[in-house]
Amino acid sequence: MRDRNMAASIGEPVVLANDIKDPLISSVNKCSIDGNVIVTQNPNLINIYKIENQKALQSWSTRHDEHITSPVIWDEHKQKYVTVTNKRTVKTWGKDEQNFGQSSTKTAKSTIKKILPSESTEPVVVFDNGAVAFLSKVKDTHEGPLSEKDNIFFCDLVQIGSDVCVLCLLLREDKVELRSYWYRNEGWIQHNTPVEVDTHIEIICCHAIPGRNNAKIFILCLNGDLLCQTLSFDQCSSQLLQTIAGVHKTTKMVALNSTHIVLAGCTKDKQDVIGIYDVKFGAYEVWKTLPTCTSQKSVIKLFALGGHLFVLCHRTLYMFSYSCHSSSLASILGQQRVNTQPQGQTPPPGPLSWSKTKLSPSSTEASKLYSELQNISVAKTQKEFEKKFLSILKNHGDDPSGLLSKTSTMEHIVQRCVKDEKLWSHNVLEQLLVHRLVPNRCIKEVAEGIVKNEDVPLLLQCLNLVNDIPEESLCMFTNFILGVEDSIAAEAVKNSGISLMGKSDSPLSEAKGHIINKIVKKPYNDIFIIECLHRITFQNVLTLMEYLCYLISNLDSQVSSMPDLAQIVNFICVLVDAHYQQLVLSPDSQEVLINLHQTVETQREYFTEFLALDVLLSQMKRQFAIPPPRAVGKYCIEVLRVY
Repeated sequence: MRDRNMAASIGEPVVLANDIKDPLISSVNKCSIDGNVIVTQNPNLINIYKIENQKALQSWSTRHDEHITSPVIWDEHKQKYVTVTNKRTVKTWGKDEQNFGQSSTKTAKSTIKKILPSESTEPVVVFDNGAVAFLSKVKDTHEGPLSEKDNIFFCDLVQIGSDVCVLCLLLREDKVELRSYWYRNEGWIQHNTPVEVDTHIEIICCHAIPGRNNAKIFILCLNGDLLCQTLSFDQCSSQLLQTIAGVHKTTKMVALNSTHIVLAGCTKDKQDVIGIYDVKFGAYEVWKTLPTCTSQKSVIKLFALGGHLFVLCHRTLYMFSYSCHSSSLASILGQQRVNTQPQGQTPPPGPLSWSKTKLSPSSTEASKLYSELQNISVAKTQKEFEKKFLSILKNHGDDPSGLLSKTSTMEHIVQRCVKDEKLWSHNVLEQLLVHRLVPNRCIKEVAEGIVKNEDVPLLLQCLNLVNDIPEESLCMFTNFILGVEDSIAAEAVKNSGISLMGKSDSPLSEAKGHIINKIVKKPYNDIFIIECLHRITFQNVLTLMEYLCYLISNLDSQVSSMPDLAQIVNFICVLVDAHYQQLVLSPDSQEVLINLHQTVETQREYFTEFLALDVLLSQMKRQFAIPPPRAVGKYCIEVLRVY
């Protein structure tokens, strides 16, 4: 492991269980008691282990003619353990029951793929034929849409808000398909989505994590491609996150959150490792060598549960403690994050001034005004708030940069402006932006306030004066300005001192185009902005694509805010990546895509001619070059012929 301070860590391995006979059925799941795990150790043995001391607390074994075909889970709904034997028989028993043979038995009419636990409902049964049902209805007849040739190679259950969603990835007619089952109105609603994976590329492992409004399904391919399917009830989008080196058939992956995954059995520095990989920055944050040498024939399994990683490697189940925090560039570079102050405490004073001059007597008055601005009972109305803030500016005279020493105070002022609807003050926020007094961490909150209050003039000021705007705020601005009325945008642009030329054949009004140009010219990270561009409505995406296509065809227009060709092309690329599936499937996007294709082809042919021009220029230079003078020595004989 790299010896440096990182945002993630992996502890030393501890042996939890030995002699795992059938690794294909081995599984580690949540137990009835916190601090314990239930391990399906082989098709005939179930053990409960205490994580603290790795001791086996309880054990159950099946008869010789019974083989576990679905790992044991804990049913939180009925407080019982559940498993499947011989593909059809569902066994349930209490945590205090010692004899597995006396467990309650139900026999299904169709073969069962897996039983999935749920915290809000009873467990859900997934059948091999593609049908799903709650455990209480397992004995009913369930006809599914799949045939015997179709293969479900991954299934899981996620809770998205109040919805229970079952996810299945299956191979059907050599094509990968994502099926989602949503339980609504006392019935299962099925959605099918094709997964864009070439037929010759093998998928080796998958994992799903729930979000606030969607679920993310991470798919790792044998060629190292890490795909992410972002699924909600209404839509599903696909994205290639990274291409990871050292992946082979035995590699396993588990997602910890939307930005971190765990890889086990990956090759790094010519050794097999387990590591926490940051998908945003495409780098390992921490890794360790696997305790047992692996080969491409050995089976590796990986589970993450209760702050521990469980790795099955060469018939031995190892346990690692781990920690993983939110990623940042600072953590990737090995730097510590600065702790923020806890809420409710008085904000600390700003950094000391290096100026040798003594503090002016007015500094005491300024400190008093600072405290009054932060006091809700003193500055109640917008007028009072603006008056006291302008007094602070006047107090600092011609050097408002002195306010920068009050970074924490300025942050509180910005938050009061943004969060208190009664105190939304265009004048105060404009002065803060003009004098560069808005802390960087508050830019996102200011952007949210601008959109919420539909303050287009302040949006222009933000684009003009702030260099580093978060990608999420840029996308928020884009979606907002495309939906605002043309007259409002035109008035804001005119008041900023920009003269509008008049009518044009642009798909956007000149004022909106001016603002979009400024957004396109802003710096951004491709990976971060692709995640945020999903929030732009599809109709606005089509309008934006049409406008960017128009810009490529009119690069010679005399517009001061016009972005260059590279900036336009880069923005088109990230926009297409973010909405690729919708653009391909929707009939509304065909005309836009055809126009974009024709424009790109025209530009390609145009630049191809420059290659031929370079050859012609070289030939002309050689043909009309002035011959170099001959080198003549001090003594020379020349023959002159006279006719």
